[in-house]
Parts: sequence; C-alpha cells; structure tokens
Amino acid sequence: MEEDSILPLNLHLHHLAYLREVERSGTFTAAAHRLHISQSALSQALAEFERRLGVPLFERDGRRRALTEAGREAARFASEVLGRATELRAWVEARRAGGSGSLVIGMIDAASLYVLPSAVAAFRAGHPGVELRVVVDTTEALLERLQRFEVDLAVVVGPVASMFHTVEVAREPLRLYGPPGKAAPEPDSEWILYPGGSHTRAVIDAALAARRILPRVTLESSNPQVLRQLVALGFGWSVLPERVAEDGPTPLRPSGEVLGERTLLGVRRPGATPDARAEAFLALAVVAGSAARGDL
Repeated sequence: MEEDSILPLNLHLHHLAYLREVERSGTFTAAAHRLHISQSALSQALAEFERRLGVPLFERDGRRRALTEAGREAARFASEVLGRATELRAWVEARRAGGSGSLVIGMIDAASLYVLPSAVAAFRAGHPGVELRVVVDTTEALLERLQRFEVDLAVVVGPVASMFHTVEVAREPLRLYGPPGKAAPEPDSEWILYPGGSHTRAVIDAALAARRILPRVTLESSNPQVLRQLVALGFGWSVLPERVAEDGPTPLRPSGEVLGERTLLGVRRPGATPDARAEAFLALAVVAGSAARGDL
C-alpha cells in the first residue's frame, strides 16, 4: 500500500461549503455571489479540493461546468458533514449554556432523602435536554468517585480537603434521641451511631466528648433511616439530624438541646472546568437547602 493512500485528505470545511454552494446555486458566478467571495477565489479553492481528492469534480458542459459523478458524491458528503457540523456547534453551545449532555451527581443518603429532592425535580424540569443521574454513597466514597471522574458534582458532609471547590448547601442540626420513655442516657446505655471514621461520626464524637459522654456503640449504620428505626424500636441512643428523626407520622422526641450541626457541601474536583449544568444544579441545591432549614 502506498504511503499517500493512508494519509488523511486534510480537507477543510470551506472546501465542502464551496462545493455544496456550487451544487445549490448551479453556477460558479451565483455561488461566488452567495458566498461573498470572488469567482476566481472560488475556482482556486475548488481546484485545490480536486487536487487533494485526486479525482475531477467538474467537467465542461458547453460554457458551464457540471458536477461529475465524483463531484455529486462529494457534494452529498459535503452537505451531510456540514449539517452534522452545525448540529455539533448547536450541541456545544447548548452544553455551554447547560442545556444538553449529561450530569452525574453524587449524594449522601440525607441529601437524596430529604434535602435535595426538590432540587433534582427543578433541574429536570428546567433542563430537559440534560441526562441527570444520581449516585448515592458515603462522603468518603463520593469524594473518591469525584477524583476518579465518576461523578461531576458531589453533595457530602464537610469539612473536606481544601483542594476541592466547595459551596455550602445546607446545615443540619444534630440532636440526641433515645428509646421511648428514656429521659437521658446512662453510662451503660447502648448507642447506635454512624460508622466510625465517617465525617458525620466525627462531628458526633466531638459533640459527645464536649459533654463528657463516651458512648458504648453496639451498632453502626450509614443509613439515617435505619438508625432512626432502631432508636424507635428501643435498641439504643443515637445522634441524628432533626429532619430524619422528627419528620413523619411517628417522630422521635429529642433529649436536650442541639448537640452540634453538620454542613452539607457541594463539591467539585480541583481544577474542574466551568460547567453551566453543575452550576445550575448547585444554585438549586442551595435554594433547597435553605428551604429545608427554614430560611425561605
């Protein structure tokens, strides 16, 4: 195989546009007028196009030039490519404006359960051309997924490493809840908490330590609804977000004042390129977070 046969043709879009216009207009003179170029410039460009293709695109038909079979095929190809190029430009412009493409959002349980459902619904309604996917996982797992480019934006419990770009979405008060009929935990009380090493557990441990409470943890779960149900069933004490514990037909009663609060952050990768879709979702998330804590 000769080397030239495997090299790219190195065509330019203006070659395709010129050929398509000649086919549409019927003559070089009319095509040059519609393209706002001189007829000689059009002829030179199409001659160069023929040279690069290696086949004649025109043949003499009296005083005018008509498309050859190769010319008609090249014109058909030109029309298709230019049409797809227009589609691509429209897609890129829509993507820049946040109107197309896909967006993968990672959320902790709490965000997906009660803080951000309204943000998801509002985003879907306002951006019907964007494919939105939601991944639910722990803060630690979501930060890892973010760095592996598996999610575009994560809503997690702060604080996070300073290298990430963050926006505060919501703050959740944390309160102490115990089995029905129990007023306060005793030294030998059993505790049901978020897993050790998690961001939420770190906030809880600090709050309990400040009150000189050393919990005897007998069960751990990252699902706040599971913790709530076990407390309601009398399995032990826990520290939970108010919205988890006190919403619904059978709310838990808090024991004492607010122990602390955890902050939910919208997080993007370090050096992430601007993304109108992610920014639009974050704006909706902040509004939803404000509504969840009663600021709106």
